[in-house]
Amino acid sequence: MSKVTALLLVFVPLLIAALEACVSSEEAGTGSRAGAPVTSQISPDSARMLARLDSLNRADSLRARRGGFTSRQDTVVASIVRRTRRSSLKIKPIERPANPAYTVQIGAFARTKYALQAQRLAKERFADLPIFNYYEPFDKLYRVRVGKFDTRAQADSLRKAMLGQYPQDYPDCWINYIAK
Repeated sequence: MSKVTALLLVFVPLLIAALEACVSSEEAGTGSRAGAPVTSQISPDSARMLARLDSLNRADSLRARRGGFTSRQDTVVASIVRRTRRSSLKIKPIERPANPAYTVQIGAFARTKYALQAQRLAKERFADLPIFNYYEPFDKLYRVRVGKFDTRAQADSLRKAMLGQYPQDYPDCWINYIAK
């Protein structure tokens, strides 16, 4: 809202109240036509200011109805601006071990409940392979991994077997490396 609009919203109602409070000489009984209707004259500048205020009030009322609330002449329509903090998530540099072991990661979960469900299901399906549920404190994720292989080719054959046997459950599994 501009400063001019704010000043109009503050001072014009006061001006109107002052004009209404003024009593003409006819109303006071000193005029020649007592009892006749009183007509007040408004200067052209005041008329333009009142017309501008009226248009602002109508626009304000339309905005208020669209927003689901009502507005009166003596209230101000305010809006809430939500400011979000920029993401403070920093990317951890990838540190590959000197002599890595390879594994198939079936998921990374923010909630313990889902990580344990995935781990339990993997233990049922791959009972002969080691299952790891590792929590990474840097990004606060639980990583569920299946198997520990010396070569990437061995891990890739397990990943392809998982995709062939359970395509709906592990569509996004990938090969990852871990320290031996």
